[in-house]
Amino acid sequence: MNKYIYILCVFFVVSCQDIQPVEKPSNLIDRSTMKEILYEIAVVNAARGINIQKLSQYGVNPETYIFEKFAIDSVQFAKSVSYYSSDIESYRDMYLDIQKRVDSEYTYQDSLAKIEKKVKDSIRTERARELQREKDSIKKVDSLAGKKETLLSPIKKRRLPVKVVKEIVTDSL
Repeated sequence: MNKYIYILCVFFVVSCQDIQPVEKPSNLIDRSTMKEILYEIAVVNAARGINIQKLSQYGVNPETYIFEKFAIDSVQFAKSVSYYSSDIESYRDMYLDIQKRVDSEYTYQDSLAKIEKKVKDSIRTERARELQREKDSIKKVDSLAGKKETLLSPIKKRRLPVKVVKEIVTDSL
């Protein structure tokens, strides 16, 4: 039994030794454009996961959007991905750069959303203050009207002769 396992292991080691490197395609997408394409793919996939109706509302077809934007075809893209992924370290560095860009864009958009929320909250707070001031001014007018009536009510109740009222008015002038 051990003999068969040993032969099987040797067979696997020998068969894996002949890996051919990926040839550079004639229409290879340059590295910086490839980073842009992979970034756009990440954004479109995120948009697809969040709200697919928005994409269809704006007429964006996620399957063809990237190819149309960068004027490439799927075969060219597949060959370029195959070529760049053959060098694992370089491909990993590309993805780390893309991840940093996505994270910085997320941070930027998040800070904009927080600022927008603060502005909306301050507008809402200011509107609430204005409404409260209007209510307070209406209450103040109502309370002043009530005081005016209470000041005038004793004069109305007593029904002083007109002569007395005229003397008071002329004396006060």
